[in-house]
Amino acid sequence: MNPRALAAWSLSGITIALATGNPVYRVLVLLGAVNVLVALRRPDVSLRGLGIALVVAGFIATAITTLASHTGDHAFLVLPQAIPVLGGPLTVEAAFFGASTGLGIAAAVLAAAPLSLVLMPNSLVDALPSALARTGAAIGTALNLIPGIARSATEIRDAQRMRGWRSRRVREWPDLAVPVVLTALESSITLAEAMEARGYGSGARTHYGEIVWRRADIAVCVIAPAAAVVFVALRLAGVIADWYPFPDLSVPPINVFGVMCCLAIAIPALVWRR
Repeated sequence: MNPRALAAWSLSGITIALATGNPVYRVLVLLGAVNVLVALRRPDVSLRGLGIALVVAGFIATAITTLASHTGDHAFLVLPQAIPVLGGPLTVEAAFFGASTGLGIAAAVLAAAPLSLVLMPNSLVDALPSALARTGAAIGTALNLIPGIARSATEIRDAQRMRGWRSRRVREWPDLAVPVVLTALESSITLAEAMEARGYGSGARTHYGEIVWRRADIAVCVIAPAAAVVFVALRLAGVIADWYPFPDLSVPPINVFGVMCCLAIAIPALVWRR
């Protein structure tokens, strides 16, 4: 697949997810992004960690909104007013609004996730314009940094456990943190030396492979941004209504054009797989 087409798709999904507070449209974008990730992710990539992180983020967003917002007509619990910020009624409307916020976060993150879980870092860097060559190098390095630190932490933890280390007390954690930091610094120095040895920055950037535009790439690059533009235009025109659960909870309004725009986000999983 063409990395530029996938980047255009990700931007379109993020735009739709953040352009509305309606949970129906956010769920559709989320399902389309999950479909793309499951169908196109690299064989060595696991979605378990991302899923757990999104569930935790959604739970935190729901909890904070429920505890901090005391607006709504249907209270299911009342905290003492003496508690700063949190004191007051906890309403069903605030809980649903927090859940909708969590859905928006999850949809936006999943729409951007294919840039690191489907594409290889070098493909993403090669797709950037020549003027952004240094920015692309920084992005590629950052995308490799977190997985590298995670692998290093796992290896060091296993080695320390074989030596009898146990993470029972906080003061024992430096035995794991210090080697991880030193390993990350050593890897960064090695990467810098490798880039310098290959003449990085001494001339025009070269490409690992030629970027080819296929019919499926063109279709995605046209349909996904068009769906995002139409969705935003209809949102600004008031055709696609937003959802606000206060003061009384109501069913989110659904517009057929908004649903069609969101369903267009699932197209890449179909055309690229085929």
